[in-house]
Amino acid sequence: MESRLSSSREGEQSLSPTKVVADVLAEKTKKSSFLKNIGIHNACSRPSIRSIEAQLEVEKRANGDLRAVVDAQREQLDLLSKQVKETEQGRIREQDEMKKKQAEMEAKLQLVLSQIKST
Repeated sequence: MESRLSSSREGEQSLSPTKVVADVLAEKTKKSSFLKNIGIHNACSRPSIRSIEAQLEVEKRANGDLRAVVDAQREQLDLLSKQVKETEQGRIREQDEMKKKQAEMEAKLQLVLSQIKST
C-alpha cells in the first residue's frame, strides 16, 4: 500500500489513502464488507460467477449464429463453384464443336476449290 501511495507520476494527482486502501482491499479480498460498512463502494468490483456464465452463454449464442452464417455462405460458395464448373465445361464442349464444324467447313471449301482448279 505504501508503494502505491508514494508512487505517483508527475502531472498526476496523488492518490488519497482511502482510495489506495480501497483498491488494495478490492484486489486482495473477495468480499469487502469493511469498505461497504465505512461507506466506500468499490468501483472495480469483480464480476460474479453468474454474470460471467451469462456472458459466456451470450458469446456461445453469438458464436453459434456466426457459425450458421459461415455454413450458409459456404453452401452458397459450393453451389456457385459447381455452377461455374458446369458453365466452363459447357463452354469447352461448345468450343470443341465449333472447331469440328470449322474443320469440316475448311475441308468442304478445299474440296470446292480443288474442283474449281481442276476444271
